[in-house]
Amino acid sequence: MSWFVAGILILSPVVIFLEAYIFHIKWWMGVVSVAMSFFIAIVACRATGETDTTPTGALGKITQITFGALDPGNMTTNLMTANVTGGVGLHSADLLTVLKTGYLLKADPKQQFWSQFFGVLAGSCFVVPAYRLLIPTADLLGTDKWPAPGAQTWKGVAELLAKGFHTLHPTAQWALFIGAGLGIVLVLLEKAFPKQRAYIPSATGLGLAFTTPANNTVSMFLGSLIALLLERKRPELADKAVVPVSSGFIAGESLIGVLLAVLVVLGIMR
Repeated sequence: MSWFVAGILILSPVVIFLEAYIFHIKWWMGVVSVAMSFFIAIVACRATGETDTTPTGALGKITQITFGALDPGNMTTNLMTANVTGGVGLHSADLLTVLKTGYLLKADPKQQFWSQFFGVLAGSCFVVPAYRLLIPTADLLGTDKWPAPGAQTWKGVAELLAKGFHTLHPTAQWALFIGAGLGIVLVLLEKAFPKQRAYIPSATGLGLAFTTPANNTVSMFLGSLIALLLERKRPELADKAVVPVSSGFIAGESLIGVLLAVLVVLGIMR
């Protein structure tokens, strides 16, 4: 907790200053974005714990709606405050995953923290040039080559809030209220009937199922079903072979995807 308090006291003014200096966001709105980050991080960590997926985009929308009301029509404030809170939630959940892995491997949590801290700096030095290489101009985003569905969603919400909530289709407005109500009811049911919690649908899981593409949702379901069956029938096989191999497939696909994109940009491949 001492590290947490020290980090908040040292880094919060830095974040608020950068929001005001670079994006001209009012300082008190910067304070609100930092305060909201704490609650967004809690939700992100719970979602990751339950589903192994962090709904960064969905959580960012909460901030977008909040600042859409505080500063109507200002898309820069809307987007960048949401990036602050969404980023904090994402990194909090990632750090929890790393700590859990380290716990299983009996690693030192403090050394893990410092590794992740310096990893942020190293990652920034790599990601920014890689992004500029792959996407030299912003107009490429949203095209067939770089569809960027997550960025399109954030842009759509920012434009919606700039124009007014009334421009949203009536069925979408009803869907927002129904989803919010259902999420509250499911959480209250978990608290009221803890012994039946295994039979109560997860609000987080339902929300992710609606916000992720169907192929991802179906793949996650099939993978979790296979893992569940193996854990019950052959637990030693599930721990030592299936999960590591599956993780390797996912990491390998991502790395090869980036490599192919770089080769195409450099003209080596078509």
